Amino acid sequence: MTGSTTSNGDEALDLLSRILGLAGAQSLALFNSMALRQVDAKSPGDLVSDADRAVEATLRDLLGQDFPDCDILGEEFGGTASPRFWAVDPIDGTSNFLSGLPYWTISLGLIVDGSPVMGGIVAPAMGLSAVGSVGGGLRLTGLEPGSRPIDPPCIGLGRNDRWPAPDRHAVEAAIEASGHAPRLFGSCALSLMLVAAGRMKGYVEPRVGGLWDCAGGLALCRAAGLPTAFKVHPDGTVDVLAGEVFDLVGNPDWVAELT
Repeated sequence: MTGSTTSNGDEALDLLSRILGLAGAQSLALFNSMALRQVDAKSPGDLVSDADRAVEATLRDLLGQDFPDCDILGEEFGGTASPRFWAVDPIDGTSNFLSGLPYWTISLGLIVDGSPVMGGIVAPAMGLSAVGSVGGGLRLTGLEPGSRPIDPPCIGLGRNDRWPAPDRHAVEAAIEASGHAPRLFGSCALSLMLVAAGRMKGYVEPRVGGLWDCAGGLALCRAAGLPTAFKVHPDGTVDVLAGEVFDLVGNPDWVAELT
């Protein structure tokens, strides 16, 4: 079955779920054969493995078959940020993956005219996944509805060397002063999926590595009816806010510039 991003929304989400299921099974097999992984450093502390590249190749093939009207921008193989494209992160949380920790995801986000409109994220080692679209709602797998809190006390934070530590500490202090608990999972996509699922109150990270890290999660949050804001910098990094955090992060310059 081949679809289009302009065709029936349910059909597109079905296709997206199928793609994530296939790539998720591949990535989990690679995760469970860790001794065979080949690892390189793109830069100090920024690791990439043969698993990242293999999964992205699979995603590109599947997206090309099922969504031929879209371009692709991927973390490992690049691409084009056109008016209609998929932002692809084959493994978000590579250091977690290579440590044998389950806190990693595959993330796909469809961006149309600069706006995230459809997304899907799977955390294969945790048995969690979500797909959703603006106006089409959110489909969540792996968390029972009864486990959703009325008012989640946790707020997710990212961490990267482009966010100065004093600024991050100020945001952490503001979160704690509000009676909430900061949480850092080492995966922007996983954190945003948990915000969309109502398990965290929000997420904050300026200068995340690229749209591939956040487009899928932003689309899921928008599908869930949550407020989001982001800004893409000339170097491709992205400032991200999602959920009920806009009043907690103060007024640093990067927040004032978000749209």
